Amino acid sequence: MTRHELKEQLQHDPLTDNVELAVDYVTTHRQVVLRWVIIGLAVLVIAALGAWYFQHEKAVRQQALRNALDIVEAQVTPQPNSFAKTFPTQQAKDQASMKALADVASRYSGSDEGRAAQYYLASFQADNGKYSEAENNFKQVADSRSSYSSLGKVALAQLYAGEGKVGEAKTILDGLIQHPTPLVSKEQAQLLLANLLKDSNPGQAKQLAESLKTPQQRPQIQRAIDQTVQGLK
Repeated sequence: MTRHELKEQLQHDPLTDNVELAVDYVTTHRQVVLRWVIIGLAVLVIAALGAWYFQHEKAVRQQALRNALDIVEAQVTPQPNSFAKTFPTQQAKDQASMKALADVASRYSGSDEGRAAQYYLASFQADNGKYSEAENNFKQVADSRSSYSSLGKVALAQLYAGEGKVGEAKTILDGLIQHPTPLVSKEQAQLLLANLLKDSNPGQAKQLAESLKTPQQRPQIQRAIDQTVQGLK
């Protein structure tokens, strides 16, 4: 290739031509380009603000749940304490706990924090004999897509078992066995089912519990299995 041919090629290099075209376009359409740059920056700012807002809102929900749980964990004592929350009676504490949890569940309905508050609220309602209200709240948690859904199902199954609704409780536990979660494993659901069937079908309960015995079984599960089997003898 001669110097003249090389010079010709360099003068018409595609990259050089594209850069020149881009520069010409920006120069000619400066207002249009500037408008799109501003729009692009606005989109980035809105996205950043959105992410900050969601993180802020989550932190607010978590703090509200912690405040409610502080009441749940407060001590019952006739002597007031200036350094910690206390209640003179268990009844006063339970009422305050249910109110605080109900407020969080209502205010942040649909969120993980709201479902957690609703789960704890239902537990208090069951302990205080408010079974229909507890069932309603456990159902909502169980039917939700929150991480507390499986815990709601276990609690609902236990509530049904206490009311003698063995069939409904078994259906729930069978579902958990088929679809375990990080909070409720297949083994835990099987063990719960074995305990549920101890009176109505002790043979199946024992068979189910003993089927969980393996050399690799976790110590906690193994102890629970042994207790269940012993209770069937």
